[in-house]
Amino acid sequence: MKPGRTFGLSLAILASVMLFSLLPLMQVSMVLIVQYRITQMVADPLPDAQDVQPIAVGGDFTGVSDATLFLQTLLGVAFLLVAVFAWMGRPSFIRYVMIAAVCGLTLMTLITSVLPLVSQPTLQAGLDSGAEIARSLLAGRILLAILVPLYVLWYMNRAPARAFYRGYYLAVPETPREPANTPA
Repeated sequence: MKPGRTFGLSLAILASVMLFSLLPLMQVSMVLIVQYRITQMVADPLPDAQDVQPIAVGGDFTGVSDATLFLQTLLGVAFLLVAVFAWMGRPSFIRYVMIAAVCGLTLMTLITSVLPLVSQPTLQAGLDSGAEIARSLLAGRILLAILVPLYVLWYMNRAPARAFYRGYYLAVPETPREPANTPA
């Protein structure tokens, strides 16, 4: 009988998909929506104005480069593909690929989340009231980026998960019987 996917394994895969695919792809979509909305804005000319000129043209409203957005999208979609294969359980080495992907993306997430927390804001960058909220959200993301991978690594290395990816249960070794004690 082929072992089935356990609830714990399903939970590990779904939690990692939410952290490493859905959250980054939602962030990319929000940045792209903001960029689209800003580019579609038109200035309302005053009724008696002949020629209205914009105050400023160009600039970066989001602070995120296109290369960063592309990399984040690529990594999110790639992890989603790994998770789909991990959900199916085939090929058998996908367990190792999933573990490596979770470790790599965890390291990247921690680096990109910790750097803004340890860097001091400068006056050239400007000060805003959302900085403290962003710092709190980053602290929550760091906590999730530690707890979810720990659970994924723990569960992917348990016997039920290994049996699911292997495709069969290991045989239980027989214990040798002790000879009956006979009086001498």
